[in-house]
Amino acid sequence: MSTQDRLRDFIVREVAPHETQDRLTDDLPLIETGVVDSLGIFRIVSFVEQEFGVDINDEELAPEHFGTIASIARLVESKRG
Repeated sequence: MSTQDRLRDFIVREVAPHETQDRLTDDLPLIETGVVDSLGIFRIVSFVEQEFGVDINDEELAPEHFGTIASIARLVESKRG
């Protein structure tokens, strides 16, 4: 399962159960569309740190890193690689 798919699965199960996996494309703006709120971001950060074994710094908590599933996956991959 790809990083994007793991993120999408987590978001649908734990953060936005009202959403469908089909609607959550890699480039859907998560915050602007109301899929994820600030609490959801912190839940995603916790998931990312546990699931992928990376540390997210406070300065990385920015829309360019957490705005879309694709941007979160890029951040994870940059920290893992």
